[in-house]
Amino acid sequence: MKESEKLGLLSSIVQMLREAGSWTGRMHIQKLVYFAQELLGLPSNYEFVLYQRGPYSFDLDADIRSLRSIGTVEISPAPPYGPRYGITELGRGIVRLSPVGEEMNETLADLAERLGPKHAKELELLATTLYVMSEGCDSDDDIVRRVVSLKPQFDKDEAKKAMEEVREIREQFSMGDRPQH
Repeated sequence: MKESEKLGLLSSIVQMLREAGSWTGRMHIQKLVYFAQELLGLPSNYEFVLYQRGPYSFDLDADIRSLRSIGTVEISPAPPYGPRYGITELGRGIVRLSPVGEEMNETLADLAERLGPKHAKELELLATTLYVMSEGCDSDDDIVRRVVSLKPQFDKDEAKKAMEEVREIREQFSMGDRPQH
């Protein structure tokens, strides 16, 4: 994917998140892209590693900063939380550079509707749970144990509920023949 296409795609994602009523902080953008790559096969090719707040892409973070520096998004400070991202007129124009088709855009918008309104803490838990499930843990107990060991601020009940929700999201959004890794 060319740089201009990535910026168009990310501008589109910011717009979708805002339209879904999302806070639209960096974490929302990061987690939506992570879920979209894992479940929809979004061809953005970001490499995610498990980091402080769950799956995180350093390259994606750099591209999010690029959106601001070229003027496609604006940041609004909103204490006591972090900044909110919003799309600018330039950003609305660059959305057309996104290389994904209409069907993928509609599915991304639906995923933004599902994940966008969630709080950062929920997104951290859900994305970490998807990450652990994608590693191929053998049993539900193994998944819950691994999530709690990675994120001790969450208890077993929260991890189990997150696992169930990730399964629902997978069922709703996964490509049928896409192998899970």
